[in-house]
Amino acid sequence: MFQGIVGEKYSREDVQSMLDVPPDKRGGNWDTGYTEWDGQFFIFCNVNVAGRTGHDYSNHWDGSKLVWQAKNGTNIRQPQMQRLLSGRMPVHVFHRHQDRAPFTYAGVGQPLRHENTSPVSVRWSFETQKRVADRRNVLREVLTERGFVLEAPRTKTQRAARGDLVTYLKIDSDAYPLVLGPEWVDWLTDFELAGAERPANRLFYHNSTMRAFPRKVHTGTDAIPFGIDFRFPSREVFQRFLDVLLDTPTPIAEGNADGRLETVDVDPRTETETTRAARLKQSKFRRDLLDRHNGKCMITRIDMPDLLRASHIKPWARSTGKERIDPENGLLLAVHLDGLFDKGLISFDMSGRILISEKVSPVTRAALGLNPEWHLEEMGQAQSDYMSYHRTKVFVDAAATAAAS
Repeated sequence: MFQGIVGEKYSREDVQSMLDVPPDKRGGNWDTGYTEWDGQFFIFCNVNVAGRTGHDYSNHWDGSKLVWQAKNGTNIRQPQMQRLLSGRMPVHVFHRHQDRAPFTYAGVGQPLRHENTSPVSVRWSFETQKRVADRRNVLREVLTERGFVLEAPRTKTQRAARGDLVTYLKIDSDAYPLVLGPEWVDWLTDFELAGAERPANRLFYHNSTMRAFPRKVHTGTDAIPFGIDFRFPSREVFQRFLDVLLDTPTPIAEGNADGRLETVDVDPRTETETTRAARLKQSKFRRDLLDRHNGKCMITRIDMPDLLRASHIKPWARSTGKERIDPENGLLLAVHLDGLFDKGLISFDMSGRILISEKVSPVTRAALGLNPEWHLEEMGQAQSDYMSYHRTKVFVDAAATAAAS
């Protein structure tokens, strides 16, 4: 974590040295306005003066807020812009009023709003370190009042536990400071109704120090602990959040502290509806699909996890153990679409366009809002092979199946 002093002056080389950036990794994006390094963003901007490349962006201060433009050609749909504005990575902002002069460190920026223009325009605000510390201390105080035991802070997180319930406070980031285990994902709607806020562009937060949480592979090759993170506009909102949390039975996590996953081997011939519901609600398969599709239905874009189901393309009862946990054998669908897909009343053709069985009456189609123009964005080869099985073995409209094969 970069530990700069607000108001102090730094060159790019100063910042790189403080971060131990290797010589062969300097230059490039470091010299063109902003870059990502070690889970952090660094913005270097000229204000009211053209840069050495001749580009004169309309960066300016509006009181204590900085209005800043990204690079030419950027748009809000680009993955880097979404990461920049997501709140999951600290954004360190440096500014200067004279080209080739050192930069003044403004602090960690919080995006107040952005304009969907090209280049993207963002309005940044900056909090003092005292306010950040005060806000984090409020969380510690309330957790202690509610019976949580706080361990000593580590490098990046601080563990707070009450019995079997474990949470973490972020130490290295001011964004969304409290983290719960991923098994709580189906209660997100309840937490948001209590006033808790979540990042808009991702579902899970990953950090190697959250050792009590299950692990999965994120961007590297090794599995890393992950959870769901929140922020709270006020002390009262945090107290309501804890009311919901403590009034809900702690769900069973499927992974232990070593990252090993528990496997559920259920005979499909004897599986009850209760067992099936638990399997769909708690499985790693479901979490993988929620993560892959950012907690949104692949068709309707509904974003309430408790209204979403992890649908097996090749039915669970007919799948091998490996196929049952393969995310390529899955679709994340709203509950009504999951029911139709599971019964073979809808499927998808080779291009991803929805197929609707003739057995679905016009009244039902209208009531469920089924749109024949719906389609999956894209299917890889593995998912396409599973879908071919569904079309030919599960889908109940023979005419449409013949046309799609």
